[in-house]
Amino acid sequence: MKKAVVEITKEITFEAAHYLHHPGWNRRKNLDIFKKCAGYREDDPKVSHLPHGHSYRLRVTVKGPVDGETGFVMDFKELKEVLREEIFERFDHRFINQEVEPFKNDPKFQTTVENLLQVIWDSLDSLLGEKKVSLEELVLWETPTSFATYRGKKR
Repeated sequence: MKKAVVEITKEITFEAAHYLHHPGWNRRKNLDIFKKCAGYREDDPKVSHLPHGHSYRLRVTVKGPVDGETGFVMDFKELKEVLREEIFERFDHRFINQEVEPFKNDPKFQTTVENLLQVIWDSLDSLLGEKKVSLEELVLWETPTSFATYRGKKR
């Protein structure tokens, strides 16, 4: 019998803080573009770079052949452990702008869900490849109704 190729999906959550700020723009433009995410308080011109937090939800989908002996594409427990080590420990309860690479060293690289997805993809793609599965899709929710989807650079 031909080996079936199946996708499996695991979700994790993490709490993190961030702000959006372009260092080449003045306070007004940052507020106009990024609004309440700008890290500024409209009513206090002395206050800047204030983070706000999110309860992020990440959905990770991998694909691979079903193993004839185990029946797994990948053990969900093993996928959960990879996500805990690579994503949860890196992002949970962190101030992304100041604590998480590559954001902390590049103030122009915005901490949007779109950019977070690219960073997470780069972190997981080759590692999961070593486990004989391919990373197919990431979905990251910033709020219960706002999310982005990424299917990698190879497409």
